[in-house]
Formats: sequence, structure tokens, C-alpha cells
Amino acid sequence: MNIYFENKEFDLTHFISFCRMHLDVNDLDDWRQPIFGFFTEWHNSSDFITVKTSGSTGEPKLISIEKKHAVISAKATLKFLDIQPGGLAWLCLSANYIAGKMMIVRALVGGLDLWISKAESLPTFPGVNKIALAAMVPLQLTNLVEKSYGMSLVDETISHVLIGGGALPKMLEDSLRQLTHACLWHTYGMTETISHIALRKINGIGASPAFSILPGVLIGKNQKGNLVVEYPGIGITNLHTNDLVTLFEDGTFTIDGRADFIINSGSIKINPVLIEKKLDGHLPCPFFITGLPDLHLGEKAVLCMENAGDLLPGICGLWKIIEGLVSKPEIPREIHFLDHFIRSENGKLKRDSTAILLNTRAKITNYNFPQQ
Repeated sequence: MNIYFENKEFDLTHFISFCRMHLDVNDLDDWRQPIFGFFTEWHNSSDFITVKTSGSTGEPKLISIEKKHAVISAKATLKFLDIQPGGLAWLCLSANYIAGKMMIVRALVGGLDLWISKAESLPTFPGVNKIALAAMVPLQLTNLVEKSYGMSLVDETISHVLIGGGALPKMLEDSLRQLTHACLWHTYGMTETISHIALRKINGIGASPAFSILPGVLIGKNQKGNLVVEYPGIGITNLHTNDLVTLFEDGTFTIDGRADFIINSGSIKINPVLIEKKLDGHLPCPFFITGLPDLHLGEKAVLCMENAGDLLPGICGLWKIIEGLVSKPEIPREIHFLDHFIRSENGKLKRDSTAILLNTRAKITNYNFPQQ
């Protein structure tokens, strides 16, 4: 196994020594330190690794994962995608989180060479002709496809791209469907499931809106409609998630939202994720729906838009677009304008942290809101 890091080539033994030599747990600003730390941790005598959750739906926390379970998860992905030893894996995610750590484990377990790049919103491509496996978040791919060279570079260079870290914007998915050589996979999973437990193909033969589970994974849903996961191979039993799902007879499923995002507005339960799906592709900037306290309704749905100050002169037209796409109870009572959303290090929107900013920023209220 060869590892390519900062214009140098290492074999595994020398890279582990290099990591141990340069590890500084107090240097929190150096993007290389999580890489040094993980290689050192993976090759120590402990049976466990420590992983930090992303913090996208709450405060980040540390959890312990058995190394043998990480190996099983890695092998399941490699088998599902039929990735053979000897290829090249590309790490362009932060090794602070499970997605980046598992790319390293897949390379180690699968006998792949590993190219390590700094995790950036616009990743710098390796200077190679072929990559067997890469993983990115939607923001990275969005920035890539906006470049004139991006689409062809992904399509001609990478065999399989895992896309995780949140929902896939419709405009991005439409662009990715045009790729004819690379296989793009939207993933479903979380830190507790050691990365993804299901994938759906975005482009080409087998493309689907529904997720297919990995071998060894069992799914169901509870009375509230939340996904329940069993994965005995990695020690997961009866894991009740916050994801609301539709299950299909063929064993696939779709994500309909999150139970902890539901807005109770005047006794009407509003699912912000479903509203976002209806608006996706129709608004010219990043956005999300959230709930804010309301004196009369308890909660009200509001639309949050990022870097959308130029839309203010045409706000009436924006309301009409929204009202034409969603039902009356789903129409946001207010539109809030923020310069920037708060995101985690790996690009996930932090809804709760961003929502805290709303009362300190400009907003437009729909005074002609239809009565419920």
C-alpha cells in the first residue's frame, strides 16, 4: 500500500512512523493532525477508536467504535461496489469525522493506495488518471460541477463517488445524472452506524430515488414512522433513528424528513424537509425551513435564505413562486435573510445553530398569509 501525502510517496510502515513523529494533539488548526491522529490510533494496541459526531442535529459528542466493526463496514462497501485491490482511494474529507476515517479504513482493508488531500469546499484533484473510490459532501460536488472542467474531470477520473453529509440538492442531482462513466452514490448513515448502511445510485443503469441496504443490514420502522436499524455484524440492535421513512416491498426506502424537525403550527404538523423538496430547484440560493416560536400558533414555519439580499426587490414574486409550490399550511410565515449559514467542518448545515441567528437578521413577513 502506498500513501500519497503533500507531494510525497510513503509505504504504510513509513507513513505510520511519519504520523507518530508529527502528531501534536494540541495543534487544533492543522488539517493534517486528524490524519496523523487516526493512523496512530488505528495502529495502536486498543480495540477501539474514538469518533466525534458531526453536530448537525445537536452538540457534537465522542463515541467509541470497535475496530473490527469498522473493518466489517469497510468490507461491506468494497464488496457492494466491487472495488478490487490495487486501485487508488482519494481522501478529500476531514479525518475528524467518520466519513473521512472510513475512507482510510477502506483503503487499509481493501489493499488500495491512498491519496490524501486537504479537505476543502473545492477539492484539488490528484494528478492521476484513475481513482477507484472517492467520497465527498454535496457542497464539494456543487463547487466542482460549477467549474468548466469539473463534470468531465469527475466523470473521466473517478470510478465510484460516495456522496454523504445530507440531502442532495435537486439541481446538483440533475447535473450528476448526466455523467456516463463515473458511478455516483448517495449514502445514508450516521456515526453510530459507522458511516453508511445504505446507498442509492444517482446516475446510469440502476439509478433510483430509493436507498438499498448493504448486506447484513435489516430495517423497519416504529409506530411513529421512524427508521429502525439492525446491523448485527457491527453490534447494532434496535437503533431507532429520527429519520421518517417510506419502506418499499423490495426492501428499499426513502427519507421523508426528521421527527425532530417537525413544526407543530396551530395543531398542524409541518414537515420542513418535504417543503424543502418541493422548493428545491426553484429558489436561486441555499435555503432551509425551520420553526420559530409564535404567540398564537405555538410554532410557525419560516424560510431561511443564505446570501439572498439581491432578492429583496422581487420579494412579492418570490412569495408567488412559493405559494404555487406548496399547500397553504406549508407556506412560510416569514422569510429570513442570512449572510451565511452555520455549517459543520464537513459541510453539514447546522440548523439549530443557524436558527439562533434569525432574530438578529432582516426578515420579511407575509401579512397576507392565508388563515389556517
